[in-house]
Amino acid sequence: MKVSGKTEIDFAEETRQFFSIQLARYLGLRPSQRFSGLPEHDAVLAMIQDAWVELRASGILENLSREGREAVYVTTIICFPTFVADAGLKCIPVDFITGRRLGEQIIAVASRPTLGG
Repeated sequence: MKVSGKTEIDFAEETRQFFSIQLARYLGLRPSQRFSGLPEHDAVLAMIQDAWVELRASGILENLSREGREAVYVTTIICFPTFVADAGLKCIPVDFITGRRLGEQIIAVASRPTLGG
């Protein structure tokens, strides 16, 4: 649909497309190709939502074609943190202040949290 010479943007569809691209990118990097739990799911979706709100507010999408907007979605990189939630992952601890590697160890995380002591 055209509105005053511009193509009207279906932001519901654009939101789904952006989320789909970003979720596929995130899950594609996960060893299990899925979320390890609800906290990780919620954190990742919140980060994608924040990126989407910032991208829309920037105004960069307003004068782009559908293909141009899709190119922006694909090239938008969200720096997701690494969630250590899979049992038995190799983890390389790093001191972020000095930038030194502290060693390598196996992180074993309980697959299900327990309540109480």
